[in-house]
Amino acid sequence: MVLAMMLYTVIQLHITFFAMHSQDVNDVLAAIDHAIDKGLASPNRIAVVGGSHGGFLTTHLIGQAPDKFAAAAARNPVCNLASMVGTTDIPDWCYFEAYGSEGKDKFTEATSAADLAIFHSKSPISHISKVKTPTIFLIGAQDLRVPPSNGIQYARALKEKGVETKVIIFPNDVHGIERPQSDYESFLNIGVWFKKYCK
Repeated sequence: MVLAMMLYTVIQLHITFFAMHSQDVNDVLAAIDHAIDKGLASPNRIAVVGGSHGGFLTTHLIGQAPDKFAAAAARNPVCNLASMVGTTDIPDWCYFEAYGSEGKDKFTEATSAADLAIFHSKSPISHISKVKTPTIFLIGAQDLRVPPSNGIQYARALKEKGVETKVIIFPNDVHGIERPQSDYESFLNIGVWFKKYCK
């Protein structure tokens, strides 16, 4: 869904489960180009925000289209399936993301080195060297679905590259960052971040 917010365009991602990494990235980029062509969005003021699976797509987008976005926000994003599979409460989902519908047959609690290599190649972290987009991360410290280390690892890699990065950790929140004060602070900080970079 494309939303006009504070005089810039925000691409907010609500995702259903399907193979990530290419077709969905291409679909979002085509939608953005269409909005720009129709005069609905300014090409230098595009921001992207997503949480969880939407954060997976957000971080894929800023890696695969490094010049497209002025700013990004990721709430409890999946950034590295290889590091997530052994610590999440849904390891089977990692197999599904890497292998599509064949993942249900490949699933095992004893992940092989070959599977870990595939997981890494299908993850946003595999595109980290191309990312330029200033990105804010909002992390629930009690998240069992997408362990906090997933977003923190990605943020540290961005900082190492010199990309403007901010991490806010909500110590008492889980995956949804749904406590009223945390939810408010989360979206307030996203708005401030977007206003700073979408000029």
